Amino acid sequence: MKVKQILQNPFAEFTEWKLFIAGIIGFLLSSYIIYLSGQQFNGFMHFFKPEMAVSLWAVLRVHAYMVLAPFVLLYGIGVLLNRKTRIIDVMNVVLIMPFPLYLVLFVGKLLNQDKFTDQVLKAVQNGDRALAGVDKADMLLFGMFGVISLLLLFYQFYLLVKGMKVAVNNKKVGVSILFVALYFILDVCIQFNF
Repeated sequence: MKVKQILQNPFAEFTEWKLFIAGIIGFLLSSYIIYLSGQQFNGFMHFFKPEMAVSLWAVLRVHAYMVLAPFVLLYGIGVLLNRKTRIIDVMNVVLIMPFPLYLVLFVGKLLNQDKFTDQVLKAVQNGDRALAGVDKADMLLFGMFGVISLLLLFYQFYLLVKGMKVAVNNKKVGVSILFVALYFILDVCIQFNF
């Protein structure tokens, strides 16, 4: 198995149970990283830092909701499109698809993104609109990190499309666009509840 093939379509390269186990491990590890960072989910693709510390249980509970909500939506649409859509296939899509986001979260923590964000915020609050007081090397590093993060976000949607093609046996571009649009709409709706 080549890395290129795995990246192009992990849903076609691994068995459903290997994907499920990898998805559960990713879910637990990312929940723990989010807990350590003191953050919480605010939608499927973003986090926020609450004023009060959150427990690991609270992070797991909200993270489970962030998996179950798109699962219900995607599975429901999948069954409408193809009655043979299997629960395990859609669950694997929902569990594997956020891996690029988890990578962004992990690298952001390694790079101490919060410290950099605080420096930029303080500079702006002090009237330093040109950000002269912020280290230029850090600005370049986080600029590159932002571009890579954006690419990984696109890759996340690529995984959504590839996974749902396998789960629903979809070959139509319009149906793939529908899945992405519904995912976005659900994400926006969830942000108002958290």
